[in-house]
Amino acid sequence: MSEAVIKIKSIQHDGSDKNETEVITEGVFRKIQSGYELCYDETDATGYEGSKTVLKILDGSRIELLRSGTFSSELYIERGKKNFSLYGTPFGEMKIGVQAKNVESLLTDIGGKVKASYVIDINSTLLGDYDLEIDVKCS
Repeated sequence: MSEAVIKIKSIQHDGSDKNETEVITEGVFRKIQSGYELCYDETDATGYEGSKTVLKILDGSRIELLRSGTFSSELYIERGKKNFSLYGTPFGEMKIGVQAKNVESLLTDIGGKVKASYVIDINSTLLGDYDLEIDVKCS
């Protein structure tokens, strides 16, 4: 287990609009049986203050986001598969579908990068296309 600086960049594409969010936080990075795990506390900058997030990158092809605390959420991004999740936000819970286009992990025991591209829908209505980039640097 190592302390790490975690940079998370999310880009939402919705037609011709593009919305980019970037968060840099401190957390814990560790190797687990099927991959790697990142844990960090959310802040008011993300709108999820009071919550703890665990990101698991499994077998280089699956990302699990598990958030607990003030807001509880589960999000599964898995290459070649559509997953349905209950996602808690400051505005309430939503049932969402996530169809991954690509998941790529370049993590090693000292950090690295994870990239994912996916589509989110709510009740089969397109919310947007997303690109996710996670950069981990162990202290």
